[in-house]
Amino acid sequence: MAAARAVLWFRNDLRVRDNQLFHYPQVRTAQELVAVYCLDPRHFCKSRWGSHSRTGLHRARFLAESLQALDSALCSLGSRLWVLTGRPEELLPQLLNGGDVLALQGEDTYEEQRTEEAVLRSLPSGTLVCRHWGQTLLNRDDLGWDPRNTLPLPFGKYWHGEGQTVMPRPELPIIRAGDLPPSPAALASLAWAEVGADLTHLIHCMGIGELAPHQVDKAEFVWQGGEGAASAQMNAYASQDGLGSHMRTRNRFDGLMSFSRLSPWMANGCLSPRTVYWWAHKYFERCVNRAKDTGYDHFQKLVFQLCWRDYFRLYCVHFGPRTFFLEGPASRRRPWKRDEIMESRWKDGQTGVPIIDALMRELQSTGYMSNRGRYVVASYLVFYLGIDWRVGADWFESCLLDHDVCSNYGEWASMANVAVDLGDKYPMGLKGRGPTSNRDHGRGGAGGDPWARGALTGDAVFDPWEQAAQYDRNEEFVRRWVPELRMLPRGQAHRPPDGAYIRPLALQPLDMPKAKLTGKPEPPYGPFYGINGKESGSTLGLQHGQRAVTQLRATEPRSSTAAYTGECQTRDVTADSSELQAAITAAPKTTRRRWGGNSG
Repeated sequence: MAAARAVLWFRNDLRVRDNQLFHYPQVRTAQELVAVYCLDPRHFCKSRWGSHSRTGLHRARFLAESLQALDSALCSLGSRLWVLTGRPEELLPQLLNGGDVLALQGEDTYEEQRTEEAVLRSLPSGTLVCRHWGQTLLNRDDLGWDPRNTLPLPFGKYWHGEGQTVMPRPELPIIRAGDLPPSPAALASLAWAEVGADLTHLIHCMGIGELAPHQVDKAEFVWQGGEGAASAQMNAYASQDGLGSHMRTRNRFDGLMSFSRLSPWMANGCLSPRTVYWWAHKYFERCVNRAKDTGYDHFQKLVFQLCWRDYFRLYCVHFGPRTFFLEGPASRRRPWKRDEIMESRWKDGQTGVPIIDALMRELQSTGYMSNRGRYVVASYLVFYLGIDWRVGADWFESCLLDHDVCSNYGEWASMANVAVDLGDKYPMGLKGRGPTSNRDHGRGGAGGDPWARGALTGDAVFDPWEQAAQYDRNEEFVRRWVPELRMLPRGQAHRPPDGAYIRPLALQPLDMPKAKLTGKPEPPYGPFYGINGKESGSTLGLQHGQRAVTQLRATEPRSSTAAYTGECQTRDVTADSSELQAAITAAPKTTRRRWGGNSG
């Protein structure tokens, strides 16, 4: 018998294209459809690492734009999006009765999983829950192992194994008008924000302040949230100067076509990794000029980055809350410290190191920073200033448009070399041994000297002056973001003479020993803990947001029926519909090999 109502709980999956939420038979056959996004106040409260909000203004604006775009897309299908203000565990149960359907995308990190559990505990008896995991390029059921119990370490084993042999599944069939049940005319007794209202209203509902106008120059990329804007960026980057040069240009600090810039849309779920893969596959399949760039495999590098993104999600599944420990899953105690002045100057771009300051000011002004830039500023914070790596991860969480819990905290733990301890054979942890001895450092798009040094010491320390000389040779980037340096003669912007700029906080990296943790980790605190560090039995009433930092019980089974206490039926589904199986059968028989070799 068809359900009276199906509720789609949108989270980091703000799209229609290639979204499993729309493909559950129980959703399609329901009498009415309620598509919901919850503005959870815990996401917008003040961070306990500083005076800033956990979600900064740039992230908030991108989210608001993405919600508007999703509502517009749903309206074109005869539906709509309801944006509710409040905690999901308090709001969603009010939308459901026994026999109704709740569909959601599962998450892989502690706070998000506890919210899921709180929601499921509160559902009416008889509610059918359909849940899937759709944030990775490779479907987890195709890996042949459960990431809760197994993880190839280091990343190279995953990349040369599953990354080369497991094919991404095809995109799900396109949703068309008439495929979805109608939406109700109103939702009784719930506080909700009108999605069609202007951005100022939606951001006001988030309670984080007003977005100051930013003067955009011609060399700066203009960000716009939403599925349509993501498609437009893919189309713009699908050119010889963009995707056709990806491996050569990806390490630059700026440039409108230097890197794809697709990560913010992927992080918010406006774009699926499978969509990105098949778009790039199609481009290179028809690209007539690929033979002219035989020294580079641009497609392979893009897939490498997508698999690296997948890997951090699997890493968080495997190590759970330990991902957020100061000592990391490696249980490695290093002499981190807290220093309010140093931290403030790093965040504000006032360290005295021109390239660090330029990158941090760009982040504050735009909500974005290049991948190479993130390595450089992270290295400076942890290795030159010796600051607790989670200070940087938390600041990135607030500022970055493309903040993804798994990628952000995984990358910071990896940079601090606390992500995993694999012994002397793999001194760089997740990154393994480091580059081969015959690598031509700094040329041909290679990682350069930091990785070579890391292979010897275990820490990939990025010398900011060396990086600036390599990737901002004409000094344009640093002069644009640090106007105090614009009047200096050419050749002095990266190393200003004494008195021309503020003195650097540090000129040399610190000696950072790697002692094994003995005894208990530091006391935890967070939205799911009391003041004394004990785990709270409920998520209600706690005011502050903070990533968990101590060992907790294991997560519930990923695939089960009635897996939670209570009487709702939980059905974890990845892809069991007949239409999806037909699409898989009809998928192109291609392998992810180098385009210079066998691409058939």
